[in-house]
Amino acid sequence: MTTRKLVRGLILLFAGWLAFSCAAQATSYYVAKSGNDSNTGLSKQQAWLTIGHAAQVVQAGSTVYVGAGVYHESVNFGNSGTASAPIIFNGQGVAVVDGSSGVPCCSTPSFVSGNGFLCCTTQGLFNIGAAAGVNYLTVEGFVVQNFRTASAAEVPVGVLIAGSGTGISLLNNTVKNIQTTAGKNGNAYGIGVFGTSATPLSVAVSGNTVTGCLTGESETTTYNGNVQNFIVSNNTIYDNDNIGMDAIGFEKVGPTGFDQAMNGDVFGNLVYNNSAKDNPGEGHSYDQDGLYCDGCTNVIFERNTLYGNDLGIEATSENEGEVGSNVIIRNNLIYANNANGVSVGGYAKNGTGGSIVNNSLYDNDTQNTGSGEFQIQYRATGILFENNIVYAGAQGLFIHGFVPGSGVTANYNDYYTTSKTTKFELDGKSYASFAAYQSATGQDGNSLTVNPDYLTVPTCTSTKESAPPSPITTCSPTPDFDIPSTSPAVNAGNASLGTADFGTVDFNGNPRLNANGQINLGAYEQ
Repeated sequence: MTTRKLVRGLILLFAGWLAFSCAAQATSYYVAKSGNDSNTGLSKQQAWLTIGHAAQVVQAGSTVYVGAGVYHESVNFGNSGTASAPIIFNGQGVAVVDGSSGVPCCSTPSFVSGNGFLCCTTQGLFNIGAAAGVNYLTVEGFVVQNFRTASAAEVPVGVLIAGSGTGISLLNNTVKNIQTTAGKNGNAYGIGVFGTSATPLSVAVSGNTVTGCLTGESETTTYNGNVQNFIVSNNTIYDNDNIGMDAIGFEKVGPTGFDQAMNGDVFGNLVYNNSAKDNPGEGHSYDQDGLYCDGCTNVIFERNTLYGNDLGIEATSENEGEVGSNVIIRNNLIYANNANGVSVGGYAKNGTGGSIVNNSLYDNDTQNTGSGEFQIQYRATGILFENNIVYAGAQGLFIHGFVPGSGVTANYNDYYTTSKTTKFELDGKSYASFAAYQSATGQDGNSLTVNPDYLTVPTCTSTKESAPPSPITTCSPTPDFDIPSTSPAVNAGNASLGTADFGTVDFNGNPRLNANGQINLGAYEQ
């Protein structure tokens, strides 16, 4: 080897070591209430003061640890990591971002200020996005709270994710008290995810708690526009005055042809006591959902627990001429909701299609709205309703299909009630017995009408509260909708549907089919 080559090799080796050394030193940064943004941020003793400064400075491969305390700021996260070197902001469960003082509301971040839906007064305490998109950013372990307005022109958001990007994760945060008190025309969001570009926005929102939000005409958490390949899992959403979680299409958030939430997995969430009863923006009615597909497509809702909401799960499209499609609702526990447990159809011109399979329903429509356990609205088409346990409450109302041409195929279900009355409604006609319904409609030829023997059947009550959300539903004892091996619902399901409909695992994560290829009715396998 020549001297020149040897020297050049040593220089390259030293440059590589130096780059690695600098990168290693820059891996961890710190923010603290005792810090200063003029510090290096590289140690607790040299911590920065504000999260916003850290968000502007750090690059791929950086982890920012935010210390205990209350931070009054609206933070813009605009830098990207990579798949192998993401940017991570960790509030460690002790950092609180609070909008109660020192944070004016509301100005839409510049990177989406040209979007007609968000412009010009939509602002988050956390704002994630950039003109070219943000990729591989994780925000975890924060409390984000107390962002309020009394103006209908302003839209406060706890966490706003907008534009385009992939690898964005929102993990184990608490978002609370994001509120509008503007009355009928007010809007706010606990978590708002808006795909505004022809390039998709992909997110994972997992392990978060969202509570105490008054969102007016908007949703507590929303996935709207060109949001694709998204995951919403293991979140707890409770005591809010509008929809718990909504996957939306056709609201002109994304450009034409790229304006529909799609290819999503919504699983393992606990969603309860979300009601519009005291919400002036919703007319003080029981009309809001725990989980909602409004014009979404290819979205699976599975292994969720829903109670005390107005509607448990709904799949529809509110924009006339547009369609929600390929929605699968499976292996969920749906009980003691104010109106119905599951609702399909609605405003869509051609309807909403999908599968409602292997769910366990119990005592829904606690407010006696007349919508029962399973509601079929206008222009529902291609709906499969199979392998469900439907245990009706005092009304004995199993199916509320109040319009002709339901487009529903029902079979292999178990319908049971202790009520003295029994009612099935399909295609706008009412039947006072299962036999009459079965004979007249030809539906549910292989279905049962026996007690499924839920392990623990609760008594659920709704109390009237003086402040929203109202009412608050409680159940005692704690319900257990699993079934014993002696239940008539064991191995009584239709296993020929396949895993595309009923999935590979039950509510508890056990194999959905037994060793003999059989399947139970309801959400649980043995």
